[in-house]
Amino acid sequence: MKQKEIDSFVTYELNEKDKNFIQEVVKETLRNVKPKAFNCALLSALLGAMIYDNSDIPVVVLSGHFEYNSNRIFNCTKPIPFTNKEKMINDSWDGHCWIEINDLIIDLSIFRTIYYGKVPNSFKTEIVEKFGAGKGALIGYSSCLKELGFNYIPKYSLNQEQINGLIKGLSYE
Repeated sequence: MKQKEIDSFVTYELNEKDKNFIQEVVKETLRNVKPKAFNCALLSALLGAMIYDNSDIPVVVLSGHFEYNSNRIFNCTKPIPFTNKEKMINDSWDGHCWIEINDLIIDLSIFRTIYYGKVPNSFKTEIVEKFGAGKGALIGYSSCLKELGFNYIPKYSLNQEQINGLIKGLSYE
């Protein structure tokens, strides 16, 4: 990111129009991508692209560690693997992806991963008891999410080629 983009990102304040727009694209993204576990990179890339392409809201797609109640659930040791030749993601990866708008975190995949993935039963039970079954996105400011036990630790931002490669992969699903 260039300094001008960083300044725009960290000073941007969402207005009601922005919030309504984000709510609609979140719903549309979740409706249009088949529910499955461990799909954070695709969902985040798609949502980030939709926001970037259809608004002036400064958004960044991030990858990194994810912790719940101080337990590391996803450990991001490297950026998402990407080949310039094929313009696609082509390898396994163990991190987590989400989008951020200033300090607002939007995670479209964590509930799907909990509901559909092989995760410890105690973790799944606790989340379902706390939030209920069938939830879509986890959205909140980082301080509020930390109070709920969710800690997002960014390590890398995705570039446009990575985002496009992930979206291109949607055609293979």
